[in-house]
Amino acid sequence: MAPSSSSDGAASDSSSLFQNPLFLHPSDGPGLLCVQEKLTGSQNYRSWRRAFEIGLSTKRKLGFIRGTVPRSLTDVNLAEQWDTCNNLVISWIMSSVSESIGKSVMFVGTAYEIWQQLEKRFALSNGSRKYKLNRETYDIVQQGESIGDYYTRMKCVWEELDSMNAAREGISPVPPLLPHRPNFQGTHRLHQWAPQGAFRLYLEFT
Repeated sequence: MAPSSSSDGAASDSSSLFQNPLFLHPSDGPGLLCVQEKLTGSQNYRSWRRAFEIGLSTKRKLGFIRGTVPRSLTDVNLAEQWDTCNNLVISWIMSSVSESIGKSVMFVGTAYEIWQQLEKRFALSNGSRKYKLNRETYDIVQQGESIGDYYTRMKCVWEELDSMNAAREGISPVPPLLPHRPNFQGTHRLHQWAPQGAFRLYLEFT
């Protein structure tokens, strides 16, 4: 039984190490975390932010943009580890934004400060974006597309609008256990602004 206990302890230590936000895998590098579409402005900020946060969560580095991983003030080694991770997250941000946006945050010291600047610059201009999306819910036509493609295009608009409403109301736009189906609150918000025909189609396909 002793070898088993030792093995369990080693596995536990290894698991704790991987969950530490200061842990870096040997394969982690500046170009490793990339999102499909670079941030270019307010028009794609919400989708870019969502994609980047998903990628960052797989590396357990979300705390660096949320400000929840403090830099040690007493342990030099831990402070150096934090600096390395912070700079790595900054490099991931820089490689995922347009050249002009990257230059504008080049000399900002922490990933958290960069994230806050991007949020203030692009998320707060949601009024015009929301108006455009609301118009699209009425203007979208099938244009020879398959039903699947047509529905997918509409659903992208609905989900982005719903995430805006959820953020304003302080509600998570993605239910924690069933991310592929709407909760009642999300459906109620959708009903408030989606056309009746589109709303029925939404319920039928989700």
